[in-house]
Amino acid sequence: MPVVLRHNEQLELNLAEYHGAISLAELEAVAAFLIQNPSFLKRDCLSLVVPGAHFGGVELSALDHLFGRYKTAYAPLSFMRRSAWLCLSPTAQPHIDYWIGGRDAREAMSTTVRRFTSFEDAGDWLVLSTAEIQALQIGAGFAEVARFEDAPRTERVAAR
Repeated sequence: MPVVLRHNEQLELNLAEYHGAISLAELEAVAAFLIQNPSFLKRDCLSLVVPGAHFGGVELSALDHLFGRYKTAYAPLSFMRRSAWLCLSPTAQPHIDYWIGGRDAREAMSTTVRRFTSFEDAGDWLVLSTAEIQALQIGAGFAEVARFEDAPRTERVAAR
């Protein structure tokens, strides 16, 4: 299933959505994209793990290597950003906890990372108005920037 990166120009906010069974290859593809597009790295972001999403095939130790790639990508950049995580999938929670727990993202990636249990709390921390939080929650104004998906898409053709 896909990892989808979206951006809202008006809010200057990125939205990273994690759907279904997320593979290490998809996570690595996201990292490669971000390394090639450093302007995307500088914006505040809400990472949303939707209900049912999971990282079952991803070893926790692989996240350490991935963190190293991000640290290298952020090293030459000079800024500070916020990264809010909202995990709505209990199955994915151990991977999210491992990713954001016990790491110094502020020093390594110029990023303050926080975990939230609601869009409202995440939006407040990201300094969004009530209307902007509602737009975030439904994805209004967020244009897809990139999609990472291991499985090939199948297209249905209507029979005639």
